[in-house]
Amino acid sequence: MKKINWILKSAFAISIVFYSCGGGKTSDEQADSVTATADTTPVNEVASFRFTFTIANLPSPLMVLDEFAKSNLPTDLSLLNPVENANNYHNSFKQALNYGIYGVDMGYLVVNNRTLESIKYYSTSKRLAEQLNMAETFNKFVNRFENNSNNKDSLLRVIDEAYSATDSYLQSNERLETASEILAGSWIECQHISVNLLKNAERNADNEKLYERIYEQRLHLDNITKILEEFKNDNDLLKIKKDFENLLAIYQELKDSKDINKEFLLKLSKSLDQVRNNIIS
Repeated sequence: MKKINWILKSAFAISIVFYSCGGGKTSDEQADSVTATADTTPVNEVASFRFTFTIANLPSPLMVLDEFAKSNLPTDLSLLNPVENANNYHNSFKQALNYGIYGVDMGYLVVNNRTLESIKYYSTSKRLAEQLNMAETFNKFVNRFENNSNNKDSLLRVIDEAYSATDSYLQSNERLETASEILAGSWIECQHISVNLLKNAERNADNEKLYERIYEQRLHLDNITKILEEFKNDNDLLKIKKDFENLLAIYQELKDSKDINKEFLLKLSKSLDQVRNNIIS
């Protein structure tokens, strides 16, 4: 599997449900690797290591997208964060988290061929990019987006390239905290959409793979929580970290993907929505 830098690509469109494989390592092996580095490395380098480690173990977003498209789940636009809410995000913390959220929402719209709605979410994401001082990189792709808005495959490629460039910009300007906030927002929205769709669906061969992906989230959520832990001077991020720790306890109740039933999905959905509401409000 080709491994790519996932965070900002998925934050805009491609990785709709933040499903991923474990990258060939167990959670114990992951923990050992992180702990060994944490003992001797400065905090900023530890955060960078954790961030890189997390995204290195994620699959190609295009593969994830293909899995979701094959699941035949209904389209539910009520699950998305209304674009009007963007007017309420006045600090970089909220802007970055919801930039991740809106990106995933846009991906959901693109995959479901909702072109008009996706353009609205594109405009909202563009505005947040400007507020986060990422507009220069973002704007290079505006014309290509508009010219390809009626071709889903081409549009996804443009979006993928746009956020790859944005990711490189953040990395080169040492804005790891912003990238981590975008990751947190993306993750919560991906799970919010996928769990809320699955809780009302009949489990079958078409969507079985998505249940496996939900089971795997205990690994990735653990890694994300460890990233947020490194920003000890940011009280807002520490609150999100606490919320994610509470979610992690629920994911860790699972012993196997076969344990995921309607009762569990309802419980998980309620907790995800509570955390998400703290971010989008």
